[in-house]
Order: sequence, then C-alpha cells, then structure tokens
Amino acid sequence: MKHLFFASILIGLVSCTANDGLVDVVTTTQEADTDAAISFGFDIQKTTRADIAGAEAADLLGGHFYVTGTKGTEATTSPSPTLVFDNYLTLYTVNTAGTTLSNTANWEYVGVIPGTDPAADHVKLSALNSQTIKYWDYSVDQYDFLAFSTGKYKSVNGTSGATDEIGVTAMKYGTDLAGSATAYTFDIPSVDALRNTYITDITEVLKANYNKEVTLKFKNLSSKIRIALYETIPGYAVKDVQFYQEDGTSDFSGTKSDNATLISAVGLPIKGSVAVYYPYIGTTNHGAEAYNKAAATVTPNGLEPYQTYGTLFNFATSKEGFEADGDYLGRTTTTATFAGSKAAMYYTTVFPVSSSNALTLRVDYTLVSTDGSGEEIHVYGAKAVVPTTYTKWMPNYAYTYIFKISDNTNGWTDQAATAAGLFPITFDAVVTEATDVNAEQTTITTVATPSITTYQQNHDNSTNEYSCASGKDLYVQVMDNSTVPASLVTTLSNTNSLLYAVSDGSATEAKVMDALEKRTTDIAAANVTGRNGIILTKDANISNNVTSIVNGVDDNPIKVNAGEAAEITISNLASGTYAYVYDYTPSSPKTTVTEYEPIAVSTGSAIGVSGQTHYASITTDALDAVTAVTSAGEAVNTDYIYFSKTTNGTSTTTYSYMSVAGKTTLPAGLIKVEKASTSLVKNVNGATTAVAGTIYFDTYITNNGKYGVKVIKIISGSSSSTKSNADRQDYGVEQEGTWD
Repeated sequence: MKHLFFASILIGLVSCTANDGLVDVVTTTQEADTDAAISFGFDIQKTTRADIAGAEAADLLGGHFYVTGTKGTEATTSPSPTLVFDNYLTLYTVNTAGTTLSNTANWEYVGVIPGTDPAADHVKLSALNSQTIKYWDYSVDQYDFLAFSTGKYKSVNGTSGATDEIGVTAMKYGTDLAGSATAYTFDIPSVDALRNTYITDITEVLKANYNKEVTLKFKNLSSKIRIALYETIPGYAVKDVQFYQEDGTSDFSGTKSDNATLISAVGLPIKGSVAVYYPYIGTTNHGAEAYNKAAATVTPNGLEPYQTYGTLFNFATSKEGFEADGDYLGRTTTTATFAGSKAAMYYTTVFPVSSSNALTLRVDYTLVSTDGSGEEIHVYGAKAVVPTTYTKWMPNYAYTYIFKISDNTNGWTDQAATAAGLFPITFDAVVTEATDVNAEQTTITTVATPSITTYQQNHDNSTNEYSCASGKDLYVQVMDNSTVPASLVTTLSNTNSLLYAVSDGSATEAKVMDALEKRTTDIAAANVTGRNGIILTKDANISNNVTSIVNGVDDNPIKVNAGEAAEITISNLASGTYAYVYDYTPSSPKTTVTEYEPIAVSTGSAIGVSGQTHYASITTDALDAVTAVTSAGEAVNTDYIYFSKTTNGTSTTTYSYMSVAGKTTLPAGLIKVEKASTSLVKNVNGATTAVAGTIYFDTYITNNGKYGVKVIKIISGSSSSTKSNADRQDYGVEQEGTWD
C-alpha cells in the first residue's frame, strides 16, 4: 500500500516574527559609591525575544512583581547564599522615578506592605517584618536575583480559590535551589491565568555592575502552539479537512470538527500546579547554554484528551493552474494553511509540558481533480504521530507543527476500510469470447510507511529547504504508528535507516518508493536505479546511534535513547534532493521477482543507451516454437512472460506482450515463455540495432520490501540567515506522518 505523509513541522516548529513595540524606561543616573541603593528596572521578554519595557510592560505585569535576592560567592551547584531580598513585593507607580534612592524606573519596594493598599491584591510572602532599602555590598563577589508576577490576577497563598486568583508560594534561594529543587510554585486555575503568569531566570550581577539598575527580564510561563497543513498530491487539490477528537484506526464514526486538533492519549493540562526550578546553576554549569535559566513542571488537576487550535485560515485558491471556488490547502511550506487567528500569528496559548506523550493528528479530507472534471475522492481516518521528543513544551517558547499530505498515502477512500491508500488507476484491454475476464487492472503497491519527523534547529518554515550552511545538523525520528520512536538498527552493513542522494530534483515520496520497490539494480546493491529512472545514491553522512539531539531549546541537548534518532551531518552534503529511507526489514532477505517490460523501438535504431546491458529480447520465430497455451483461469506464474497470439488470415501471426501486474488468473489463449528459457536473449547491450520480428524488453526487479520515505531538499546557503537563535523559537520540526 502507499502512504500519505504529514510533515511538520517542520515536527516544521518555526520562527516567530519579532515584536518591536518597545517603550523606553525612565531612569535616573547615580554616581557610583558604596552607599548606592539597589533599584530595579525590567523588561518583558516575549516569545519572539523582543523586549517590552516601561509602562507597557508594567501593565502586562499588573504593576507588581515579587523579587528574592542573595549575595556572596557562588557555590558549585547553587547561587550566592546570603539573603538580601526576601520575596519583596515591588510596585509600579508612573512618574515616580528618581523620587527615592531605591526607585530609578518607577518601581518601588521600600515600605510596601502586601495585603494593604495599594498592594491589597497580593499576599505577603516575606518572613520579614518590613521591606527596607538595600545597598550594594562591594565586599562580596556577586548578587543573584529571581522574580515572578501574577500579572492582572490576584496573588493568594498556596491554592487559588477563585477564578481571578493565582496561588503562589514563597521563593527559595541559595543552596535550597541546588539539585533542581523547586524554587516556588503557582496554582493556576485556567489558561487565561497562565497568560498572566511571568517568571524570570536567575539574574546574576557581578561587582563591575554594582550601583547599576538591576534589570530583570520576565518571560511568560505559557507556551504557544500552532499547526499548519499543506499538500503535494499531483493532479489533485485538498479541501474540506475535518479533524478527529479521538484516535482510532478503521472506525470513522468519531467526533469531528473544523477545529484543528491534536490528540493526546494521556491528556494535556488545562489547569494545575506549576513548579519552577533552575536545573543549571552554580559554577559547574557555567558552560551550559541554560545556565541560570528557569524551567517548569506542571502537575495537572485538569486534563483534556485533545486541544484545538482554531479553524484553517489562509486557504489557497489556485492549484497547478486549477482555478475553482472553494477552500484548498497550500502546496508548500511557504503557502501552508495555518489554523487559528492571523492576528495572533496563529498561536494558541497552552500549559508548558515537561514530560509529554506522543500527539496524534487524524483527519478526513476531500481530493478534487485539477483537470476541471470536478471528480472527487474522499479520504477518511488519515493520521500522523508526533514523537515525544518534540512534544515537550518549555515556558515562553512557541512551537509550530507542519503536516504534509503527499502522494504516498494509506488513508482510506472508503469507510468500509477494505484498502488503505491512494492507488493510481491503470488500464489493460483484454478481448474475450467465452470467458469473463476483468478488463481493467489496478496496480497496488503494498508498502506500509511510518510517520517521519525531521528537525533542524532554526529551520525556516517559509521554505521547503534545509540549509547545509547553517551549522545545524538535521535529525530524523520514525514513529511506526505507536507512542514511542521506532528502533533504528545501528549496524552499518545492515541498517534500516538510510540516506540517499536523489537524481531527480522533483521526485516525490511516491516516486522514491517506486524506485525502491521496482529497481533495475540488484537488491543487494548499495545504490538503487529505479525502473522509473530515478537513481538513489547511498550517502554515508548519517548516524543512527546518537543519544542526544544537540541543538534544542536554547541549544540544550534533547536526550534520546540510543537508536531512536538519526543524525544527518548536513554540512557535509552538497545542495540537492535527498531521501531518508526507513527499511522495515533490512536483515530479512526480500522476495524478489524479475519483471519484463517491453520497450518502444524503431527498426534500424539503437534499442537503448550504449553500455547498458539490462535488456532482453525474443524473436517471433522463437515464439512460433512455443506450444504451451494457458487455459482459462490458470494462475499467474511469475517465472513466465506471457504473450497474446493473433493470426491474421492463414500466414501472418502477431505477438503482443501481456502484463500480469495485479492479476492472479489468466484468460485462455496466452502463450508463455519461461524466463530461464534459452530462447530468451539476456543482457543485450543498449547499442544493439533493433531488427524486425524481435520484441525487446527492459528488465527490473520487484521486491516485497516495506519502506518509509521522506524527501529532503538541501541548499548551500542559509535558509534562515536573517534569523538569530535569540529571535526564533527553538524547536523547528517538520512532521511527516503515516495516514492510517
């Protein structure tokens, strides 16, 4: 069977557009002296990595934040130990900058009393009696600050008791943060409350920066998700996409809607307790990209089996010159059809997920022929599975899943679920007198293909290409319709995870699959030449035993089990088209059959290309000597070539090759020649001159192998040269998946 692929996401997660709406901070400059007060300024670091400051940021924070600060010498696994600020509540008041020593940017902590005006909506978290002014201590090496805000929601102790409240606990500090211990928690009653929750990394201030305003960068605790679909099915456009709200295989009666939906077997949180911690702190982690960065773990007290991301929005209207009314999916990642609101850049706010599970996209859709006939095919229950590697959502990161529908499909075209796949219609004319023979044949390739996810950090979803100049390797994971990545065989001589250079730059997954299944080269050969002319050249720049995906969020490795991910050293590849191939049964000898296909020749001309010796021929004189004639209903035998025989008058006999592809039985009247027969001339050079009365064949090998294929475009220039790591989200996943 053939398979329909979802790609995505680019598992295509992709860059965000920078937000450049900045508001200046009003500050007062002070001369350096040992009696200078500690004061705070701040930015809000949005998912896009554009900083918002001043009154706009203060509004997002609801005019408040809590801050804890310590001083001293940093330990090996923890920040400085001596407490300076114990969960001080700091308030914003416009036009007050410079009115006190502790206020240089409209933020004041001295004398603030939580629980009373103007801080009536915020609980007291400090164990101290009052909030007093603090001065820089030049006798210590550094200060360390962490902070959070509940935005426009009230801050209450521990557990939220109302929809407008967020429960909080006091921040720990110093050695109490070692070993990824929980620094503080939130009890968050809704996604809207989550949008109002802000945290900071640990802000380290060294002695050279004492007496300067302490700039705290707040980031939102939430994650953002968006999904998009596009299709590359030749001859058809895709419309009327319906999304399932539950997983399944052949049962198409489940609940469906227009809302783009991702399904989780375990469930996704809609409210819960969030624990913030700092996994990379202390001097031993100075080299880590995530040094002093905050992380979060969600303990849900409310789960939903699926999440929706809005209806499909930016439909295309033209497909391969096909103009028609209706809403059709785009045909490239550049024109991919996103779900959700354009004003929100198609993102939906969700809870961060630190220990996730595979996510499933399952849809029905309609194919419309682009030839103007209006012919439609309905596909049911198509499915792709996103591996857990790319479903762990970090706070303040955005993730895009792009799903690609290609001509390799195993989606059902009937709800009886008798056959999965899109199969090309072929024709064979048979004229019979006394026997009932089916005159129309359908060639079916029975190959099961898994979900394949490709990932390159900073991949730009506005292009179908991956850059070999980016310095970032390409990673591949295979989901064989299960919840865990498929095992990749690491034995080089017998691996099931392969990379090929593809000779045809326009090759689709279906064409590569056809080359693998029907090849003119030996099944054991490293390189593959397909009957369709596509040449697949094996490339060694792939490793199947990596234990981490090097470039994840903020360049931190994503740990994977050995043999679960393939790494393609993209910097070693020339520009061009490549194919990742997952071979289900590399160690099992494949059943192969040599097939013969007649070629068109002109008498007196060369039958092919000089030096090619994969042709065979037989003369009509040899066929005259054949006496074996099939009887009606005889079973097809792949050891034979079959011909029809027509006698015109009493002296002229015409022989025609008869394909038995897709047939199980034969009509009467055919003659058959054993492929091993001495009358069949093999290895005829392509330079041979064609003579009358001879039938010439091209030979190829079919095999019963099962393959998964993902076509990958590589360019030499950077596909994301204008995007820095700080300007984009870090999981760029293209998700290609099985339609099941």
